[in-house]
Amino acid sequence: MKAMGLFKLINKGNAWSFIILFIRHPFNFIPTLLATYQCVEISNEQYGTLHHRNNATNAFRHALWNFLIAKKCSSWRRNKRKAIKWAQQITDWHEEFSPNEPLEREMDSHNNHIGRKLFIQNDEKSIESFVEVLKEKVENSKMIVSIEDLKNYSNDLVHIENLP
Repeated sequence: MKAMGLFKLINKGNAWSFIILFIRHPFNFIPTLLATYQCVEISNEQYGTLHHRNNATNAFRHALWNFLIAKKCSSWRRNKRKAIKWAQQITDWHEEFSPNEPLEREMDSHNNHIGRKLFIQNDEKSIESFVEVLKEKVENSKMIVSIEDLKNYSNDLVHIENLP
């Protein structure tokens, strides 16, 4: 998404909540920005623009984003638990301000959670190794048609559109 598109999405209340969030957690600002940039770069490299749709490659991007935020913040802060909590806090904030339908929002939140779970299991892996783990998860991503479907896939990535 281009910067101007992002600014159009953020209203003044969201902007202030974003600023306050980072004022409360200033040491997470730079690693979160670096993780976000790296996530988009890797997603583009692996899947082109496909990850901008609600398919399995989007699930990859959300899980990777959470993994990278947790990994980078835990490296900077030397506190894995706080890094995971921060990854949840910032990505939950993002889902709240994003203009998604409820099923899309829940899908994204689910995949964010999977990324954090995978970080706990793979925190010592290199980013390149984790990308390979995640690509396997993409191959087995489950299609959902309702929010209730999520309870059946607590360890799987999920999507609501098939790949073209």
